[in-house]
Parts: sequence; C-alpha cells; structure tokens
Amino acid sequence: MKRFRLLFTFVLAVPTLTLSPAAHSSLVSRSAPDSTPRGPHATASAEYRFPATTDKAILPDRMTEIWARVFYPKDVKNLSGKAPLIVMLHGNHGTCGIGSNPRNDSSCSYTMSGTCPSGYVPTPNHEGYNYLAENLASWGYWVVSINANRGITCGGGVSGDSGLNLARGKLVLKHLSLLYTWSTSGGAPASLGLGADGLIGKIDFGSVGLFGHSRGGEGVRAAYNLYLDKDSPWPAQIPGLHVKAIFEVGAVDGQTSRVLDADGTVWNQLLPMCDGDVSDLQGRYPFERMLLNKSEDPNAQKSLYEVWGANHNFFNTEWQESDAYGCKKGTPIFDPDKSSSAEQQKVALASVPAFFRSRLGTEANPGFNQNFNPLDSLPEAVTQITQIDRDFTPSPGATETRIFEDFDRDTGTNSSGNPNVASQITIEHVNISSYRPQRAASLAWKAAGKNTYFESIWAGPSQGYDIRDFATLDFRIARRADALNKAPTTDFSIQLEDAAGQLSSAIRVSEYANINGPGTSNPVLKTVRLPLKAFQNVNLAKIRGVRFTFDTTKTGALYLANIRLQRQTGFGEEQTRASTQAYLIPALASSTASTHQQNSLSPVYVPARLNTIRSIRFVQRSRFAAGRPAVEIQVASEVPFPAMNRLPVLKIGDKAFTLSRYSDPDTLKELTFTLSEKEYNTLSPGSDVSVENGKIWQFGALKNTLK
Repeated sequence: MKRFRLLFTFVLAVPTLTLSPAAHSSLVSRSAPDSTPRGPHATASAEYRFPATTDKAILPDRMTEIWARVFYPKDVKNLSGKAPLIVMLHGNHGTCGIGSNPRNDSSCSYTMSGTCPSGYVPTPNHEGYNYLAENLASWGYWVVSINANRGITCGGGVSGDSGLNLARGKLVLKHLSLLYTWSTSGGAPASLGLGADGLIGKIDFGSVGLFGHSRGGEGVRAAYNLYLDKDSPWPAQIPGLHVKAIFEVGAVDGQTSRVLDADGTVWNQLLPMCDGDVSDLQGRYPFERMLLNKSEDPNAQKSLYEVWGANHNFFNTEWQESDAYGCKKGTPIFDPDKSSSAEQQKVALASVPAFFRSRLGTEANPGFNQNFNPLDSLPEAVTQITQIDRDFTPSPGATETRIFEDFDRDTGTNSSGNPNVASQITIEHVNISSYRPQRAASLAWKAAGKNTYFESIWAGPSQGYDIRDFATLDFRIARRADALNKAPTTDFSIQLEDAAGQLSSAIRVSEYANINGPGTSNPVLKTVRLPLKAFQNVNLAKIRGVRFTFDTTKTGALYLANIRLQRQTGFGEEQTRASTQAYLIPALASSTASTHQQNSLSPVYVPARLNTIRSIRFVQRSRFAAGRPAVEIQVASEVPFPAMNRLPVLKIGDKAFTLSRYSDPDTLKELTFTLSEKEYNTLSPGSDVSVENGKIWQFGALKNTLK
C-alpha cells in the first residue's frame, strides 16, 4: 500500500536571542475549537446484518456474525464526490441483558448460540456510540458501528489471542472489505435503503478513521497492523485503504501474542482516569512504546487525552452500569447509581469528532487538532466539566524529534553520555513499573531555593548544539505518591544553559501547565511544551543543558521523563507561539478548589465459602491451546464473573494465567482457565488460588487433583 506522508506546518528557524520580556508576557494561549455542535446535514441510519457463519478469516472454531449500523447524511444521494469513512468497534461486555435504566447485561448466551434466555434481549453494544456517529454524519462522514456480539464479545480466548483482539481486527477488515465491494461494484444490502448501487462512488477508502473502545481499541489497532503485514491478504480485498487516524477509549493492550502499535498513523488514546475496568490504564502503553520509535516513517502525531473523573463504561450509552464506585483521580463526572453520564458524552463529543475532523476528508479543519496539543487551552465545553491532561508528540521519529534526555542510562548520566548535575535533591533513574518500557527520573526535594535543581547536560564543557531549527522544548511529568507533595499544585522554574555557561531567563512551569493531583502507584504522565521563543538571553545556537530549579513549591516529589526538542509546534498551529497562561479549568482557579476529591478504593473480595474449584483435568488436544495438550482448571462462584475488558486472571501462588472462557454463558458463574502442561507443572500444591476480575474471588489452597 502506498503510504501517505502527513502534512505538518513547518516552522522557520528561531533566532538566537528572542522576544523582550514585555512581548513574552503579552502572548496568551488560545482555546482549541469546540467540536460538540452538530453539522449542516440531517442524518439517517440503517443496519445490515447477515446470518452467522464460521468464517475462517475471522475465527475458524466458532460462528461469528456480520452486523453493523451505518450513519450517513440524509441527503447523501445529492452529494457529489466521496466522503471519509469512520469505523467503530465496541469492547467486551455481556451480550444479553434484562431490565431497563439500567439494563443488566449479565448473560453471554448470544455469544455462543445467537439467542438470549427468556426475558433477556440481545445487548446492542454497537449502538452505544450513536451520539458520536450522528455528530460525525452531520458533518458529511460515513460512520459504521460494528456489533461483535456473536463468537467474539464475551467469547473464550484462544492461544495467541486471549482477548480475541486479533479476531476483532479481522472482523473490522471483513466489514471494510464488504463496504469496499458495495462502494465499487454495488450489491449493498437492501436494508440500508439506498439501493444496490447506492454506495458506488460514495466512500473514500483513502481517508479512513478507526475508533475503538476497550478491547475494541486494541482490536482496531490490530486491524491496522494486520492490513499492513507482509503478505497480508487484506490489501487485495480492500485496495488503497489508508487509515489516517485511530482514536481509542480506555483500550486494553497486550492481550494478543503480538505487540500492536500505530506507527505511521495519527493516534490518540482517551484515558478515563477513574476507570474501574481497565484500571491500570494500559491504553497508554502503546504511546510509551511508540515514543521510543526513532525510525517512524511517515512521522505521525501520538497523544493521550486524560479525562479526570471519568469511568470506563459510560462512554458507551448501552453500558448502563458503572464499572467504578470511587475515584482516585478527580471528582467523578458520573453517578454510579445512574445508567449514563451526560458529562462523559460531552467530553467524547469534544474530542472524537475534533480528532477525525482535523484529519479526514477534503474539508478537514487542522485547527481541531489543537484539542490534543498542550500548547493550546481546551474549549469551555470540556473545561467546565473536568480537568483534562494531555500527553503529546508530533512524532517520535528522528527527523522530527531530538532527544535531550530519556533517563535511559545509569543515574547521573545523560542519554548523550555526559554527566548530569543535581543540587540539593535526590534523584534516581527508574522504570516507572516493571511491565512498562517508560524510564524516568524519580526526584524529590525538601527545601525550595535557587540552589535546589536538576540540570540535564546535553553537551561537554564549553560545547553546545544548535537548536534554532526546533520549535519547542517538551518534557513529561507526574507527581509521585509522596508526603512531600503537601501543596495542591507543584511549580518550579526552567532555564536553558548555553556553552558559555549563560542561563536563560527563567520560565515558570505554571505558565504552561497545571501540575496537580494525587500521586498514585500507577503514575500517568503528561506533556509540558515550552516554545523556544520564550527562552530569552541565551545562545540557542550552542545549547548545553536544561535546568529545572525547584524554587517555588517548598517540597515535592516528581517523575520527570522524555525531555525532547520538537521541530514543529504541531499540526493545525499557525506558527510557533509563546503561550504563557495555563489552561486552568474553573475548579482549579483557586488553591481551595484544586485539591480533588479522593475516594479510597479498596479491593472487594468474594470469600472462599462462595467459591469452588470444580475440576482440574488434562486435555490431550485443546482447541483453545492450538491443538496442543493442556490442563483446564474450572472455577465456580455464587457471585458471577462479569464480562469485562481486562482479562480475568487466575493466580496460583506467584503465577498468573489469563487464557479463559465462560463455562456457563447464561449466568457467568463458571470460568475455565487453560494452562499448558509446562505451566501446570510449575505449580505447587497448597498454593493460594484466586481469580481477579474487578473483584477478587478467593478459593483457598490448590489441591493436586489432576484428572
């Protein structure tokens, strides 16, 4: 496939000495445009749905179904030319529900049989994004929201695809192949109401966006990678497909045997910071991996949109029971006793349409991209609801980015090999967690002052690098969970040092970002971007170091990561601008309001008296283990194991296993885990057994009862 190189606004060289203090203080960040209003087109929608079959291109061991709702401008027959296409995919959830407001989706019978128990209805998981699809269709887009209920949603994992996210990716590509056929050769389903030839010449497969929630996020990322694989069968079925943008919400990561990133295309992840399902916020891991890809080609923006107070479920209006009953990061913008959140829907409307409208189609407006760039403040539509932090890079590729410091060497040594300088602070280069590639400096200070600082040294004595062709100095930061963070916000100064030892005038980080909130054991970083034009009285042709002086907040503890120079301010920016005011939301305007509510989130245990290990049996040829010998451990409980997006985890001693399936899809009270013989043989009788799936089910000690 021919790869499209993204167009960015390039920036002229920055002069050595820039801006008077008066000019610096007069420039203010501007607000990104608001994408919540509807467009000029009335909209229509209809479904296509075919009988379930066993399609080896999707899953060879079970039946799946082609079912989707299509949204489009009602006057589409009168519109000339092709319009961009956005494909949406929901995540893992129950597939049968009972009751209303909220509907309790407590059965997965439809997954296996295509029917639901008496009194239940099939869960319309794909209808949960109608509010987004209608907005996009009103601006002229085709939107297809896929239902993955049959065989996949709530379905048992297979070897190499525990979460069935590769299968989800193949399902997306199957839909795209059908849409391509209908738009080039005709044969569109009559149910769409447009006639057999009604799609011919109407869809632009060179301008496609993908949207995925939860497992659907890793699913659309899988579709992108499966299409681009060497010897992939899909380009022949969907010629000229160009996925220009991928937007994920609360996505999972690592549920397949493959590492799935979005190199070469624009990508954003919305992180619900009070996610009670994907509670480790693993959707940011692709961002951290992609930051390390210096060879990205073409360059493409990557970003995180971190929504304080949001839960996981309520971005889908059909997921009507809250996954979270407390919140460590922000005051909740959902009510756990209600079935939806208008606030979360508005946040989605201010981000999802903005993302796609900035990138797709001949009428794309690059200005909407400002919603993801920390140089710009956010529109009032979201700032009046909650705080949103942003993590951002125009691209990690070496032609766009110059690494100043990634903290990837031993403590005290810069990424360049030069010795760093620390004064009156403690500092250590660490991995933020054992399962993330992200490196950072963990630093702290107990007394603020001009001699309390960390300086990253990029060049040797009396040497320096010319950075005049760069636009911004970026770094990533988060507060640590530490008693030293007594103040509601953290502030400090930043200066550049040149080869002559001259320090620039100091910039307050509070002019560009709000560093606040409780530190957690699972820190989420955000990006601070400083226009190089804001650094005055320093020789930008010979920069040696950058100094962080902790001279304002009396004590503090931070993670500091990925200090980098970027050539571009970002797609949709008219020029390099020295914005000097933070995008503070009203709730953060005073120190009394800036301490967000923290609810204590303690694990919920299901006691052993309610649970049992039903059986442990040997299987000579397991279809869930690619036909290899396996051991199956079946567990049961009086308390159902809900269909969630994180994988259920069987823990036996210090071992963990995630390949599972429901043994009773009607009630979700039995799970069967599949272990290889080798895995089972590492277990010790007497080890404690538990299952983690939101709650923690306790089963007592393992008995050696292999049959």
